[in-house]
Amino acid sequence: MKAPYYPVPEKGYLSKPGDQSCYEYLLECYAKVSKDIGDYTAFVNLDCETKVSQMIADVEKLAAFLNANGFKKGDVITVFLPTSAHAFIAFYALSKLGIICNMAHPLLPPDAIKEILDITKSKAIFILDRAAGAYAKVLKDIFTIVCSTSDYTSGPIKPYVVADDAKNSNIPDFDTIHLFRDIMAGEYEPAETVRHLGKQTMIYLGGGGTTGRSKIIQHSSYAFNYLAYLDYLLDNDCVHPYGESYNLCVLPCFHAFGLGSSMHYAVCNAYSCILMPKFDPEKANDYISRYNVQEILGVPNMFKKMIEADNFDNPGVKNLDYISCGGDTVTKEFRDEFTAKVKKNGGHAHLLSGYGLTETCAIATTNSLSHNKNGSVGLPVDGVEVIVVDENKKEVPAGVIGEILVRGEVMMNGYLDDGYVENDGIWKDENGVGWVCTGDAGFLDEDGYLFIAGRIKRIIIISGYNVYPATIEQKVMLLDYVNEACAVQGYDDNGKICVKLCVSLNDGSLDHEKVKKDLIDYCEKNLDHFSVPRKIEILEALPRTKMDKIDFMAMTEKAPLAKRR
Repeated sequence: MKAPYYPVPEKGYLSKPGDQSCYEYLLECYAKVSKDIGDYTAFVNLDCETKVSQMIADVEKLAAFLNANGFKKGDVITVFLPTSAHAFIAFYALSKLGIICNMAHPLLPPDAIKEILDITKSKAIFILDRAAGAYAKVLKDIFTIVCSTSDYTSGPIKPYVVADDAKNSNIPDFDTIHLFRDIMAGEYEPAETVRHLGKQTMIYLGGGGTTGRSKIIQHSSYAFNYLAYLDYLLDNDCVHPYGESYNLCVLPCFHAFGLGSSMHYAVCNAYSCILMPKFDPEKANDYISRYNVQEILGVPNMFKKMIEADNFDNPGVKNLDYISCGGDTVTKEFRDEFTAKVKKNGGHAHLLSGYGLTETCAIATTNSLSHNKNGSVGLPVDGVEVIVVDENKKEVPAGVIGEILVRGEVMMNGYLDDGYVENDGIWKDENGVGWVCTGDAGFLDEDGYLFIAGRIKRIIIISGYNVYPATIEQKVMLLDYVNEACAVQGYDDNGKICVKLCVSLNDGSLDHEKVKKDLIDYCEKNLDHFSVPRKIEILEALPRTKMDKIDFMAMTEKAPLAKRR
């Protein structure tokens, strides 16, 4: 299924990419936008604004420093930072020099980040001052740039942030350590922009993999520039006063959607990015109340926490325009609840769900203001094709569940080779065209909208019958007293596979045994025989991954020993 037509906005600030690096693409966009509106704010850190012109000057300074220290095209440098001003600067400086940018989760333990540095052959690392002490053994042997939150503050707040940084930091005294603020104070010979083909690998991202094992995913500048261009097409549906619009950066910069859409696209198209290194729903709502926040990209649990917070009801909610949600299931009930909350505050924004993987820059399909359907994750975006196939990789008719395959302009170059089978997770059809095998089950309807049934790895097979956890969860979430639901594979007293349903409740005082009985009765009336849970576990809160997705693996039961034999 191919994408619907989305007209290119009249202003034409973002164009379909060619061989530009991400930095060159930014400069081209900035030249067009600033010609009309002048300089604009790139990002906001603790209410301190930095203009794009200053950001570019800092990118050039950092690139000159790296160049002076011998870093060159083809090297790899790890950005081990939360969403921050420094992540912007590092990403574009590395892009300018043709250095591969390895984005790593800043909460990885020392042994894990050491392993990633070794696998990627990283020659340097960016790290926050508050984390440096805990990673001293790692930093001792690698060129390190230490960043401080206070680097991008100004005015009366700066002395307080400087003092807080100092109080909470323990920077090792190694020859390998270089302070970002000292780099910005230095003078270096300007570095030349290094040309490279847009489709060359320039970005590494960690991902869950589509075959069950965590992997490092290789992306090109072209893919991320195309993602920015896609966002620009979708933005045509929205109200966007240039120079006055803010984007709330709640997604982490090591996430494909966070890096490509919340950061790269936003600054290219004059959305000023309000940086949130750590998501806090009340703080997010406070920003909405004080800034003209029009765009937020997030995951369902973030939006759920925001509307549950007391300060969501505020005058700024009426400014919300483009709210994109992915990474987990969005029920019709929650989407309606979110819309009602926004409408109550005079707004018109809708929660627009989409679908993608890190392997596809986190986007493949999306609902938009002009093209949407309840329960779906939307239509394919421009430049992307989606098909659904059976176990023999044959396309299935509309309405039939199979594995979702994706190909297109935002597709990865492949996984970083560290012993995997080449092109693992990519299937080539009879024409030699590569498709990402998503590992997700779903179907396309007659209109081409994609519906998700769940992870193929999550499919529970009982007596040869496929049970789809997402179907169970969507039904159970209709119950008023259920807060969260996750259906996983369990085992009954006889060691046979069954459905285990894990839930958290909106009211902790409810009688758990009565709730379990009510759930069983409800499921027996609303689900097929094999999908009815035989075990129910009530938790205070469902466990979550570092990406704030429900951690179904933590609740999945291991096979009894006799069964494993």
